[in-house]
Amino acid sequence: MMKHYRYTLARFSAIVPISVLLLTLLFAVSCASFPHNGVDRIRSISLYPENLPASLDGYKIAFVSDVHYGNNFSRARLDALFAGINAEKPDCIILGGDFTLGKKEMADFADAVRNLKASEGVYAVLGNHDFFNGRKEIITDLRNAGVVVLDETLINTPKGITIAGINDFRDIYPDLVHLREILEPSPFTILACHDPDFAEETNLSAFDIVLSGHTHGGQITLFGFAPVLPSAYGQKYRTGTVEKDGSKVIISNGAGYGGNILRFRLFAPSDFLLISLRANSPKKDR
Repeated sequence: MMKHYRYTLARFSAIVPISVLLLTLLFAVSCASFPHNGVDRIRSISLYPENLPASLDGYKIAFVSDVHYGNNFSRARLDALFAGINAEKPDCIILGGDFTLGKKEMADFADAVRNLKASEGVYAVLGNHDFFNGRKEIITDLRNAGVVVLDETLINTPKGITIAGINDFRDIYPDLVHLREILEPSPFTILACHDPDFAEETNLSAFDIVLSGHTHGGQITLFGFAPVLPSAYGQKYRTGTVEKDGSKVIISNGAGYGGNILRFRLFAPSDFLLISLRANSPKKDR
């Protein structure tokens, strides 16, 4: 038994330095460089809503969340991210919250946001970190940069898309009753909500899609499982698309990093979403 214990301990002692070395290398690489578009991938999603008018065929929505600018996320990378979004020529852009590491990075972030271009506007909702970092100041900075902050409000774009935005439900609980009362018939309705857990708190049937971030795709995952995930529902809302009340809850992995120590990703690639609306499904095209 003693020999087995010593053998196991020796193997463990050998593995630990290797693990530390790998983590150190991952951190060093993540600090030294960044992908061409500021994220590891662009997640392209095609949707085929029923009765979508031909005028909205090909309409593109870009959604980016959880930049955490300043937390191992440089201005050069931020500019590359926004240039990558612009290159896709979206009709509208939605920012999903958790914009910066702290208050001091917000002015620089807002300066970069001015470069975002979309024919139907740039919109934003706040995340949980944004409340801690100065809610009022962040809204002012974004609005001065030309962003429409959807603070428990909605807007109808010139082409008829409805975009509603709510607060992070753990800080100022959203009033969806109010939003439902002012919703008018629309060919396509979007709800922007930082935390996908809110899907379990309410009925989403008034919206075609819900766009969320917050979970970072787990940020560090092993075999599709995130050991640490900021969700009360296990792995359900880690990433991807979840059907709820006839609506699609689409969760982005986010662009940046959370935390103060493990500021890198492992098997949870950073992303922004590019959602295209199509008037005819593939089956109808055949």
